[in-house]
Amino acid sequence: MIEKLARFIVQKRNKIGVIFIILIIVSLMLMQFVNINYDLSEYVPDTEKSKQGMNIVKEEFAMQGFARVMINNVSLVEAKEYKDKIEAIDGVDLVLWLDDSVDIYRPVEFISEDLLKDYYKDGSAIFEIMFEEDEYSSKTDKAIDEINKIIPNDSNLIGSAIDTKSSREKVQTEIGKIMIILIPIVIVILILTTDSYVSPLLFLTIIGTSILLNMGTNIIFKHVSFLTYSIVAALQLAVSMDYSVFVLHQFEEEDKSNLEEAMVRTLTKSCTSICSSALTTVAGFVALVFMGFTIGKDMGLVFAKGIVLSLISVIFFMPCLILKFYPIVTKFNHKPFLPNFDKFAKHTRKLAYFIIAIVLVITIPSYVTQKQNEFLYGAASFGGGEGTKVYEDEKLIVEKFGRSNPVIVLVPVGDYLSEKNMAEELENLEVVKKVQSLANMVAEGIPDSFIPIDSYQKFRTENYSRFVIYVKTSSESEVAFNAVNEIENIVQKYYGDNYEITGTIPVTMDIKNVVNKDYNIVNWISILMVMIILLFTFKSFILPILLIIVIESGIFINMAIPYYTGQSMMFLGYLIVSSIQLRSNN
Repeated sequence: MIEKLARFIVQKRNKIGVIFIILIIVSLMLMQFVNINYDLSEYVPDTEKSKQGMNIVKEEFAMQGFARVMINNVSLVEAKEYKDKIEAIDGVDLVLWLDDSVDIYRPVEFISEDLLKDYYKDGSAIFEIMFEEDEYSSKTDKAIDEINKIIPNDSNLIGSAIDTKSSREKVQTEIGKIMIILIPIVIVILILTTDSYVSPLLFLTIIGTSILLNMGTNIIFKHVSFLTYSIVAALQLAVSMDYSVFVLHQFEEEDKSNLEEAMVRTLTKSCTSICSSALTTVAGFVALVFMGFTIGKDMGLVFAKGIVLSLISVIFFMPCLILKFYPIVTKFNHKPFLPNFDKFAKHTRKLAYFIIAIVLVITIPSYVTQKQNEFLYGAASFGGGEGTKVYEDEKLIVEKFGRSNPVIVLVPVGDYLSEKNMAEELENLEVVKKVQSLANMVAEGIPDSFIPIDSYQKFRTENYSRFVIYVKTSSESEVAFNAVNEIENIVQKYYGDNYEITGTIPVTMDIKNVVNKDYNIVNWISILMVMIILLFTFKSFILPILLIIVIESGIFINMAIPYYTGQSMMFLGYLIVSSIQLRSNN
């Protein structure tokens, strides 16, 4: 069966080559229409409280992006002028500042110091901006660009909308940078480990083809997460390169008096091995589909599809290229650059028990310490890494004005006394900076018909009253999570469980809870699937177990390093790296 397929591929190689060229062209066109999703909340299960709240906010009001702008070296009057300009921008819903609470035209000495320090300090003014649409909207994107045109160059701009814009721009530029760095490294490694200067180009052509096919066929999905999109090419290159290397090495060992027959024998002998290797990798990635946090499904399907397309490219397209360009490959042969490792292997075997003991000594504490890693779960960890403008702006704003993030609470409309009392109690929380709602913006007893329609629609519908609560915390920390718990305790006091809560912090809390449950489930499923495949491949019960133990030891040691270096990690990065280690070492 395999030999018949191999003979068919060799005989029809020219037609197969033409088909692949057509598929590459089609994929290049389709890539432009793949929808990239930057909203991590999209992958939170609908059963989670923050997701339910978000869906209701979208139906009743609108999800809104958030930003903070600090303008330096301005007077109170000049700051007010900037506020008015920003508020007039299309896409900006409201701007929260000092003038919402006091008359800024009176002498500074008559303004409460506690109130002043939250909005104006040492000649700098801080504005809290809510956009009309969410941070993923092109309208919000344009509004941010307009804000940047208005504010001075030394101003600072942060917030969820800025993080999202930064993430989007980074994805569009970082993929190219990654490949520019990765491809030369791969070429050098391949030159050192093969016998020809041309072989690396052959390998890269095959893997490049499979990457393009994978990127183009992503059109079958509703959207692909920006995280998946940003790493899939590098992952495919790293994980599936050995398939093509294995085929060429097998071809080199064959009698080449008849190149076509040599290729038939090569495919016959190597097909089972590379299919088995690819299958374990695919099985491992498919395990991600079982995650409750459905970005795992997004990653798992795209990654698994990429491996399958790499396998297809190697089996069907590579024979065409080898037979076509083999004379050129041999023309540029070189002597091996790496020494023979037979002596090293013999010495290693002699030290086997010593090495096992060392690995055990390292693995046991690594297993414990890798569980102590500090993880980040939310979208803010993607947008502003150290060295970026977002990161520097965050430092400057936090140093001067502290942190601020909005939490949105919806309560049933009608009980205005409870709304007013709840708003007052929320504002008395030490962690709360400001509460915006009709209950504390409009004097008691004022009929709804007297309230300006724009203000009314922002905070009240037929079914819900909306509270925007600004908390003095980051979007992801134990302090932030405790703040949300405090807010919920007060809301429950007035409304029981009949309320909705959402925002960046509640969403991040739910992501953390779901992902922590997911990891052990996915890890055990992937280990079980890989072991079953290895069991049939090796026809041995002990070898798969030993192999998994070795790989898991490597994962524990690798993941303990961030703990010892004091670095926090994105949990999704941890999940991806450990997944790749498990899949690529089989």
